[in-house]
Amino acid sequence: MRNETADGSQAAEAAGPARAAGTSRSGLPASITRDLYVDLALVAALVVLLVVFGAASHGREFLETNLVSILDAGSILGVVTIGQVIVMISGNLDISVGSNAGLVTAALAEAMAHSHANLALGLVVAVAVGLVGGAVNAAAVAYARVNSVIATLATYSAYLGVALLVTNGQEVGIDSSALGTLGTGSIASVPYLVIVLIVVTVIGMTLMRHSLGGHRVYAVGGSQQASRVAGINVQRYLFTVFLLSGLCAAIAGVMLAAQTGTAQPTEGSVGLELTAITAVLLGGTGLNGGTGTVFGAILGVLVLSTLDNGLLLLGVPAFWQEVATGVVLMIAVLLQDVSGHRTRLRALRAARRRAGRAVGATR
Repeated sequence: MRNETADGSQAAEAAGPARAAGTSRSGLPASITRDLYVDLALVAALVVLLVVFGAASHGREFLETNLVSILDAGSILGVVTIGQVIVMISGNLDISVGSNAGLVTAALAEAMAHSHANLALGLVVAVAVGLVGGAVNAAAVAYARVNSVIATLATYSAYLGVALLVTNGQEVGIDSSALGTLGTGSIASVPYLVIVLIVVTVIGMTLMRHSLGGHRVYAVGGSQQASRVAGINVQRYLFTVFLLSGLCAAIAGVMLAAQTGTAQPTEGSVGLELTAITAVLLGGTGLNGGTGTVFGAILGVLVLSTLDNGLLLLGVPAFWQEVATGVVLMIAVLLQDVSGHRTRLRALRAARRRAGRAVGATR
């Protein structure tokens, strides 16, 4: 029997977060410098947006009042995005995260309504529903070998339909002061929801950058065939990433219910998946998997949240905010295409140089 740990470690080193074909002139792996460039570009874009919207709103109101609002408004999207970026690093997509989060809010409300507002039971049911939703996607993709886009598009509709059936298509109130405190309270002016986002972000970054499992997810996203040859159980890691996405959807659903005080089968949850994918692409994660970082995705969330908040502050109609998100998504996809073309071109040139040296050595 092959030693999976040893072979998996070799594959992780070869195809993990720093899985570039070569090194940069600075001696760093090219993927690391690429991630750094993306992060710096997003920080610069964030600063520009803050300056522009701050100046347009006379500065003081925007920077003092809305900076916390930006973080608070982006917290739910941020948690969903962390699950999405892990799935996309593995080379897949989860389109069902928004409707899964909406189903979680419905399950939480119904569980509390039938248990005399037992919050502990409601939270257990909510997390269980999110995990089951992730497990269904995981089984379809990892073991039934269904394309992730098709599988999660089907469950997107299914989860939304179940949520509407459970709530009869209506908003269901949640009577819980403790849950309301989570959604509206703060510590030292930092909202609880932002603290939850920070905790989930740190855990996600630690898992993906500093654990063998995270490195293997990068390896699977880089090449499933090479990962299998290296002894990595590809199905196990595909199952795990969708399960983690379901867990993030469950956390986001609880946060959404805490923020609004109601079950939200559609409002506030449907559409999260598209915005999360936009943030992930904006953060530098490749469409084909194997690249990207949790931190970059969170920076993408902050850029999108700042854009939405700034447009809202300036009185721009809501439908123009949707247009702006679509434009940002298109730009992110185009940048990914250009980046992928350059990567393929560098790999081709490197292959030609190696072939030339091999020919010269035989003469």
